[in-house]
Amino acid sequence: MPQISRLERSIRLILSLIGFPLSLVHCLVAAYQMKKHSPAGWLADIGTRKLHVTVEGHGSPTIILEAGMGGCSLDWALVMPELAKRSSVIAYDRAGFGWSMGRVDAPTCNAYVDDLRSLLRTLGAAPPYLLIGHSYGGMIMRLFASRFPDEVCGLVLVDATHESRFVPNQTSVQRQKELQSSRKRYKLGYLLAPLGIPRLMKQHIGSKRLPEQWLAPVRALGYRAGAYRAAYAELLSTAESSLELKAAKPLRQDLPVIVLSAGKQNEEWLRDQGKLVHLTRYTKQVIVEDSWHSIPIHKPEAVINAAIRLLEELEKPYYLNEG
Repeated sequence: MPQISRLERSIRLILSLIGFPLSLVHCLVAAYQMKKHSPAGWLADIGTRKLHVTVEGHGSPTIILEAGMGGCSLDWALVMPELAKRSSVIAYDRAGFGWSMGRVDAPTCNAYVDDLRSLLRTLGAAPPYLLIGHSYGGMIMRLFASRFPDEVCGLVLVDATHESRFVPNQTSVQRQKELQSSRKRYKLGYLLAPLGIPRLMKQHIGSKRLPEQWLAPVRALGYRAGAYRAAYAELLSTAESSLELKAAKPLRQDLPVIVLSAGKQNEEWLRDQGKLVHLTRYTKQVIVEDSWHSIPIHKPEAVINAAIRLLEELEKPYYLNEG
């Protein structure tokens, strides 16, 4: 199981000590910006760590928003307020991202599902849950729906990653090159983040396309050394996460699922999107023709409409009787 190695941790520490003045300045700037950008929600204690969570709206089912790789709750800033007009909505930061505390164990999808489960219990948020996951977050939401089928009433996959993209020996040569390149970039960021080098190069973890009022805190949070550690660890754990998902039980076949696929993606990605259409008998695909990968930012109305569509479907007599 690939994780951040002892050698990598040692190199990072040595670089931090050698560049102590830079490390000190970076820590001071990071502390100032963290104070300037206070949490949008609050820190919920789940026992093993504290996770930042935001809750808006009232009613059932409870809608849960899961961001993509390296993302945080602010990625849903253009979606959450509209959904909160219809039901209770929860957005949170995975461990190490946003305002949440980090973790020491491998951040696999199963580990994230455990954290989310603990968070929901802490909040007293009862099922049923309507799950919405973007990109890598879609893998997490699928695994949650697999492990707790009786608690999930619907699923929206927003240009969600298919597990085959991370499974060793099942990806194309081009995809393997992309993964190797990503690992090198994330490793470099992990090693240099304590010195503040990513800040100097204006390269932060998280979204880069949000409107400025949300992008400013995303930048401040994404420059932190802890964010780079969390992102690198998350990337290193993707292969294991994919195997977890492949080994999971199939989704409940009467579960309504909407697959939102960005129309501006490449052919390989769109082929993988086609595989998701067969998750359940009630899975439907919607191509968002004029959007790139970050649909919650480029076309938030597509996510909102998909969620509302499921909410309306769930109100029909068929689903009420089945429940």
